[in-house]
Amino acid sequence: MTLGKPIYHFTPPANWMNDPNGLVYHEGQYHLFYQYNPHGDQWGTIHWGHAASTDLVHWQPLPVALAPSTELGEVHCYSGCAVIDDQGVPTLFYTSVGEGERNAETGAEQWMGTSPDGLLTWVKFEANPVLTSDIHGKDLIVRDWRDPYVWKEGDCWLMVLGGSVEGKGCALLYESANLQEWTFLHLLHTGEENLWECPNAFRLQDKMVLIYSPSDKVKYLVGSMGDDLRFMKEQEGFVDHGGWEGYYAPQSMLAPDGRRILWGWLPDNARGEMTEIQGWSGVQSIPRTVELRPDTNTLRFQPVAELQGLRENPYELPKTVWTQGHHKLETKGKAVEIIAEFELAGSEASFGFEVFRSPEGEEQTTLKFDVAGGRIVLDRSRSSQAAGVHAWELTALYDMQQHKQLRVHLFIDHSIVEVFVNEELCLTGRVYPLRKDSEGIRLFVQGPSVAMSSLCAWNLRGI
Repeated sequence: MTLGKPIYHFTPPANWMNDPNGLVYHEGQYHLFYQYNPHGDQWGTIHWGHAASTDLVHWQPLPVALAPSTELGEVHCYSGCAVIDDQGVPTLFYTSVGEGERNAETGAEQWMGTSPDGLLTWVKFEANPVLTSDIHGKDLIVRDWRDPYVWKEGDCWLMVLGGSVEGKGCALLYESANLQEWTFLHLLHTGEENLWECPNAFRLQDKMVLIYSPSDKVKYLVGSMGDDLRFMKEQEGFVDHGGWEGYYAPQSMLAPDGRRILWGWLPDNARGEMTEIQGWSGVQSIPRTVELRPDTNTLRFQPVAELQGLRENPYELPKTVWTQGHHKLETKGKAVEIIAEFELAGSEASFGFEVFRSPEGEEQTTLKFDVAGGRIVLDRSRSSQAAGVHAWELTALYDMQQHKQLRVHLFIDHSIVEVFVNEELCLTGRVYPLRKDSEGIRLFVQGPSVAMSSLCAWNLRGI
């Protein structure tokens, strides 16, 4: 067992991985591409790795899909997407980056390729690039222009790209009738952050959703987009509160059953200066469904139901009133799923879980629900005995006093804590316990007491 390497989250056999790319369903299989360095465990010489699955859980590694065309001045194949064109041909788009005039900040180009054999191999379009920055004219200067995401609306193909205009992050919109000839339409939306990366745009019910990664916590906007293709924001929120310490650069796809499914990159930045883990970096999140709550126009996130097939060793507790102190649970491990529901009416106690706990608490990671303070905290101060590892808290503001119940759906996987709260808040963090015996789980209460209506837990098998 490789230290810290997850067993039910997707990772390539070795080396560096970052953003999920090219998510698509084709001929009975889900395809996951990803930013990949085949030459080492640090970022560099970015290719597209590839894996496929029939069930969203078990993934078959496949040969590298895209490599830089060095003879054409290409050094990296940055992020992008995949679609099935009007003739049924798998087609991908990505940002092509080189050196000198082809640098990422001012010289990025958007390239495309097609697959003649069911997504196993790819042929780059002879007329690449399909988009250059000239498409914007002389008056609009877009920096760090990258990460195409393409979808079909009616008879028209649309593309959204991220970047920065006049120092502000933005998403830009383009249209095409044939995927080869594109027209720039307008700035779809602009934010206060310096840069927007990896934008996703898709419809849920009668609303348009825009997800973007602003070099910080990933955000979403919900609004309307009519025939003029102008986006009007009505609501906003966070996709996940992990940011660079846990969750970044997600991409979504439409499954054949109509579900909108989202993956994100779980970076290993939190390793800091630790040296105990070598040879691999980067994990994909568990796939999450994304739904719209029509009463609030906010997003609802849940782990895909297919993951339930990994469950074993079930453990249940009935309704319990927990008093102040620490309570050891009779379940343990480094690959565990927990679903617990707490009654919040009239309670101001803080409570939560300690996971990855060694017998005497030398290592432990604490997930705390501070009801009175309106904060959810992932305390990593004792998560690892490794020197130089990131140990600061990850926090999410959440007004729990407005809720009668708190439903906590928690996944841990060796170096991952991934939590869903009331299906509307997600917080993912990376931690690196060194000890083999850091596998205990405790529930704790700070304050008079807290009522728990139910708890179910399982160990999860590896994939």
